[in-house]
Amino acid sequence: MATLVSRNEFNVYESADARFEAAARKLNLEEGLYRFLKYPNKEITVYIPVMLDNGHLEVFVGYRVHHSIVRGPGKGGIRFAPNVTLDEVRALASWMTWKCAVVNIPFGGAKGGVICDPTKLSNGELERITRRYTAELIEWFGPERDVPAPDLGTNEQTMAWIMDTYSMHVRHTTTAVVTGKPIDLGGSRGRQEATGRGLLFNCDRALAKFRMQHLNTRVIIQGFGNVGSMAAKLMHNAGYKIVGVADIHGALYNENGFDVPKLLDWVYGEHKPLPEFPDGGTKMSTSEILFSRRKSLSPPPWRTRLLPKMRIACRHAFFAKAQTVRARRWPTRSSTAKAYSSSRTFSPMPAA
Repeated sequence: MATLVSRNEFNVYESADARFEAAARKLNLEEGLYRFLKYPNKEITVYIPVMLDNGHLEVFVGYRVHHSIVRGPGKGGIRFAPNVTLDEVRALASWMTWKCAVVNIPFGGAKGGVICDPTKLSNGELERITRRYTAELIEWFGPERDVPAPDLGTNEQTMAWIMDTYSMHVRHTTTAVVTGKPIDLGGSRGRQEATGRGLLFNCDRALAKFRMQHLNTRVIIQGFGNVGSMAAKLMHNAGYKIVGVADIHGALYNENGFDVPKLLDWVYGEHKPLPEFPDGGTKMSTSEILFSRRKSLSPPPWRTRLLPKMRIACRHAFFAKAQTVRARRWPTRSSTAKAYSSSRTFSPMPAA
């Protein structure tokens, strides 16, 4: 067998491969079976021509990897993100194989992705990408072959488009071709909360192991989309103290803990899913919502109590220092918001 070394720990596939080899050594896995499980069953690359709203034709690159279909049809999400790579999809497909096997679910491992930035695409453009991606992979999808699911940058609407496109091609409604569908199209109740609830279960087990109390446990959540926001809500209800939430643009921190239901109402309000820019249908990040609403909505009455001191940390070429936002003073849109909403990483928050 190959030596247990990951040449590049930041390459997700090499990292996954190194850990597989560690498990294979511990199990004393037979050489032939080791080689069979090491490599994917198939890797598919598709090129997706899509007419954008501005009239320009763009070609997006998509992937679908079947790691193993020995235990059943492939199972795995589809992610839309600008940094999707084939190596990443390979690694995620293999992890799906192991996850399904460990909990004895009769599915194999699969994963897919499209290189695009959903925050810069309209709903119409996303629909055209999704439907063409599905059409290109129609012979590989199906309840007995491969069942996609939502992942980063995709949601139940994406799954509805996939289901509809697949059903049109096979000439009958096939709800079982995807999971994560809307409830009205045969989706499972509780599915939207499931991943965040799983995070809560894991944290509860960890606290029990280390004999810690919920009320004394501070939590910072990275990512504030469906999974992160739902995890924050469920953990808050369970008694955890949520002191920070963050996404790729920045972070919100309150050392005394957030009132999460009020925070969610402030961030999302009546807009579920995330609201859209009026000029192009572009989805907004949590950070951009906060800044876009600052001018149109008066400060919430609970702010001085809930957010006595809120730090926003970010990193930008022209905005290196983390900015501090206090209860009675907000930064101007022209400087802070532009740097904050455009940055893709955030710096460590300053010490209290």
